[in-house]
Amino acid sequence: MLTFATPADETQAAQLLQPCLIRVVDNVRKHTETLNWRSDYLEQVRWPGDATPAQRQQVRDLAAQLEAASPAAAETIRQQLSQLPTPLPGYELRLTQGPGTTEEPRTATLDLWDLCFAVCFTDYRPGQPVTVDPTLIAPDGEIDWLTLDQKAKSLVERAIDQATAAV
Repeated sequence: MLTFATPADETQAAQLLQPCLIRVVDNVRKHTETLNWRSDYLEQVRWPGDATPAQRQQVRDLAAQLEAASPAAAETIRQQLSQLPTPLPGYELRLTQGPGTTEEPRTATLDLWDLCFAVCFTDYRPGQPVTVDPTLIAPDGEIDWLTLDQKAKSLVERAIDQATAAV
C-alpha cells in the first residue's frame, strides 16, 4: 500500500500511475524482444502487510459468496468486506530461458508495479512514503512525456538486465 509524502504527491500520482504502467509494459515488450528469454505476465494478489491468513481467507470466502448473493445479501457482504484488508492486483513479469542440454530452465521474475513505482516516484522504497518525481511533471502541470519515456526505458532495461544476469 502506498503512503504519500504529501497530498500533492497523491494528486500527481493519480495523474501519473497509469501512464507510468503503460510505459513500463511497453518498454518491457521492446526490451524482451531483443532477448532470447520467453516473457509471461502473471496476475498476483498483493495483500497489505498486516492482513492475517484468517482475514485473507475470510475475504476470499465473502468474495465467492458475493457472486451468487441476492441484492440485499450482497449489500451485507460488501459491508463486511469494507471492514477487512483489501487485496490489490499485482502483476509479475516472468522471464524464462529454455534449458540447455544439461541445465534446467533459468527463470527471473520482476514485479511490474515496483518498476512502475520506481518510474513514478523519486527514490522509491517499499513501505516508505513516496514523492512523485518532479521531472515527470512539466511546468504547465502536464506530464512530461519525453522524460517519462526515457526514465521508464532506462529503469526497465536495467531491471531486466540485472534480473537475467543474476540467474
